Amino acid sequence: MQTQSQHDGVKLKWRGAAHVRLADFIAAHKDQVIERWQEHAPERLHLMLDRSALLDHLPHFIDDVIEALRSKAGGWPHIESAEGHGRQRLEVGVDAGSLIREMHLVGETVADLAKEKGEDFAVDDLLRMTYIIGLGAAASVSAYAALRDKQLADQAAQHFSFIAHEIRNPLHSARLAAQVLARVPEAERVPHLERLDRALAQLEELVDDSLIEARLFGEPRLNVECLRSIELVESAHDDLAGQIADKGLLLSNRVEDFTLEADRTLLGSALINLMRNAVKFTRNGGRIAVTAKHTDSRAVFTVRDECGGIPEDFMPKLFKPFVQADSGKGGSGLGLMIVKQAVEAHGGTIDVENEPGKSCCFTVELPRTQPV
Repeated sequence: MQTQSQHDGVKLKWRGAAHVRLADFIAAHKDQVIERWQEHAPERLHLMLDRSALLDHLPHFIDDVIEALRSKAGGWPHIESAEGHGRQRLEVGVDAGSLIREMHLVGETVADLAKEKGEDFAVDDLLRMTYIIGLGAAASVSAYAALRDKQLADQAAQHFSFIAHEIRNPLHSARLAAQVLARVPEAERVPHLERLDRALAQLEELVDDSLIEARLFGEPRLNVECLRSIELVESAHDDLAGQIADKGLLLSNRVEDFTLEADRTLLGSALINLMRNAVKFTRNGGRIAVTAKHTDSRAVFTVRDECGGIPEDFMPKLFKPFVQADSGKGGSGLGLMIVKQAVEAHGGTIDVENEPGKSCCFTVELPRTQPV
């Protein structure tokens, strides 16, 4: 007797019902399969998740494999479980490659356990198991991709809406200031000129951040040149000098003068966004400390402020786009996301030390040289 399964136009023939014995073996040793999978998945697949998030739909996935092996049709029995797993993996930050590999690790674990127990399954049976696992993986990846595409589309729509809204306010302020300047005597123009300057500065920040974000999308190509640390920090300081003076802030720089290979625009944007963030959230008359130091291979920049600390519930959202701890402070809502992406594009890392009620300190560490 032969049974036949068809998927995407490919016909597979299975001989007899010996694969039911494989299904029975998996059912009898399900707990061991799960235990061994849990043991190997974190290291093999880089799935750094807690136990419940790591397991997710795995027990149901194994049950579906067992049911499909026992079925004459050999199709995937419960598509919702596989699709739910794909969506969960996207939500917890697992990449699509690891999603596929973790499912095939189930088959590998079953095969290793069978060999250890002295079970001798036919090649056809193991091939059928692999085929069935592939069906489950395909359903999971399809759901993963569909949700990812929707999130990207939603993010793009949110981006355009957010930027349009944020641009409208300074444009309105600039227009009002220009109208007033056209009417008032020269001696009374200073405050209106200052208002116009602030509005134009906001517009410049929004446009600059949007351009940088567009460049960082995907896998950006770095325009690497040899840069001096002290010039990078001084440039950011010069751009923010007016805002620092307006708030009466004390800025201290302890910057070692060294060189590093980096993209001037991206790294400069990362530093200015960190310093702008510190200026924006530090209390009037407060202190901001900027440091830069190096080893033979690494460069480290830190920006410490007196922002009063970051709310704990905000920490997981810190580097996401269009999220602001205080929307009344203005800005593009892209700053910290740009910092993270620009630093990671250089092969670096960013960490934050949060002191609730006091301050926070952002630390950027990156290689001093870039691969050719």
